[in-house]
Amino acid sequence: MRRSSAYRVFLTRNSEYHVRGHVCIGVRDRRSGSWLKDHPALARPFSHSVVSADGRISLPHLPGLGDPLEFDINGTPLRTSPVLDIEERESLAPSERPQRVPNPLSRRPERAPRVTR
Repeated sequence: MRRSSAYRVFLTRNSEYHVRGHVCIGVRDRRSGSWLKDHPALARPFSHSVVSADGRISLPHLPGLGDPLEFDINGTPLRTSPVLDIEERESLAPSERPQRVPNPLSRRPERAPRVTR
C-alpha cells in the first residue's frame, strides 16, 4: 500500500510534477530538465484534497496512469495531460532539489507561488 506522505513524481507529456503529501513541490520541464519557477501548480494541493483537523492533507483518489493531474488555482481547475508514469521515491536527489519550496499552508492567496534556485 502506498503512503499518503510519500514523495512521488508524476510524468506527463511535457512535465514532471514532484508531489509530497498531495502538494506539488516542484515542476520540471522534461525536455530541458529546468525547474519551472512560476508554474501555477507549485505549492498547490491536488483538487479534492481534504485537510483534517490536525493539518494532514488526504485525497480520496490518488491519480493513476492515464489520469490527468488536477490542481485548484484560486477556484479554477488546472488539468495536466494524462499521467504517463509514476515514480515513488524516498526523497529528492541533491541534483533534483529546488533550493526553496513554499509552504502551501502559510502562502498568502494574493501572492504567486515561487521556487527559487
